[in-house]
Amino acid sequence: MMFRRLKAGLVLAITTALVPTMARAGQIDFFTVGASNPNAGYYAGTIGFSVSDTGVVAATSNLSHASETGAAYTTGGTTNLPVSGRLLSISADGTRAAGYSNDSAGGIAWTVGAGTTTSLATLPGYTQAAAISNNGQYVAGVGGSPMQMASWNFDGTAGTALGNLGGSSFGWAGAVSNTGLVGGTSGDGSRAAAIATAGSAGSAMQLGQGYLDASIPDPYGKVLGINSDGTILVGESLAKIGNIGNNIHMRAFIVNNLLSDDTLVALATPAGWESASARDVTDRLFSGSGIVVGNLWNGDKSSPTDQAAAIWVPGSGVDLLQNYAASLGITIPAGYTLLTAFGISTDGTYITGSARDASGNQVGYLLDFSGNQPVPEPASVLSLAVGGVAVLYSRRRRRVRIA
Repeated sequence: MMFRRLKAGLVLAITTALVPTMARAGQIDFFTVGASNPNAGYYAGTIGFSVSDTGVVAATSNLSHASETGAAYTTGGTTNLPVSGRLLSISADGTRAAGYSNDSAGGIAWTVGAGTTTSLATLPGYTQAAAISNNGQYVAGVGGSPMQMASWNFDGTAGTALGNLGGSSFGWAGAVSNTGLVGGTSGDGSRAAAIATAGSAGSAMQLGQGYLDASIPDPYGKVLGINSDGTILVGESLAKIGNIGNNIHMRAFIVNNLLSDDTLVALATPAGWESASARDVTDRLFSGSGIVVGNLWNGDKSSPTDQAAAIWVPGSGVDLLQNYAASLGITIPAGYTLLTAFGISTDGTYITGSARDASGNQVGYLLDFSGNQPVPEPASVLSLAVGGVAVLYSRRRRRVRIA
């Protein structure tokens, strides 16, 4: 595979603006999984991590705490994971999910609604499933010793350690496509965005330049989302912003067409926000790109002073998801704030993440755009230059239910 690379520092992006047309209003549901445990700290309460094309959310409460509870939520009902643990990813049809079991201390695959799970502990050492492909065939995460990117078939067979970059001792996978392209990070002091092939031992390789900024101490990049055919990848990378002091913050990035160019390209960060992370992406929509969702924050990532869910839509740029939904007619109740956006369905119909309710509790949400999909119409060509790196993108809105 031949890749074209942008010269360092080149700033140029041309995108086609799209004008959405409106249909009926949509809705937003707020929900909880299990009981919130204040001892879980930053992760106390419910987070929606992934959402299917049928509106089923893979959600977890009290992440990384002994009381964590995983469940599949859909409007009107919740189905708990049959073991203590977390649910992190779900297939496009909403029938298969993956995560981690506290009971068996390892990665699991789950047929949603079934009373049992499938263990993925077919590799030595710690295992965790962080992602499942949209077609439900592949599961990716961590496995092996040393810890490295790993993949399995959904039924737990073909557990494969995918290797680490440069003989390093750490690797982690957080995304996998229908084609078996695995994405994550690998390295020791510096950790680069990495890709590998499901089922192919030792196939880990660096994605593009690995990170947005190689000039900082211990540069870092991580793939967090991949579309179905493995051509669009999104994630996060540290970068020095501006020319004064050691002003290093997280930036969201995109690789828009892996078949022709593997360069990590920074996505715009709204004014007033220090850091951004791209968490998931739709399949290729509109003007040849995909809708991206992710997170914004100020201060430290583990204890932010402010945070908000973000959306990047080709042709329209970046917006706070809360504002974007309101612009399309979806009413967010007074006192509620959309904090994060971790998952978006392949067609952009559903988005999930975490929110703060009027009492200050963290709850999950399911944002539903069904019946109000934008119909793209070429409007104008925009040239966007952001922070010295190229950017590409686009955009959409709707009612309210509290579960």
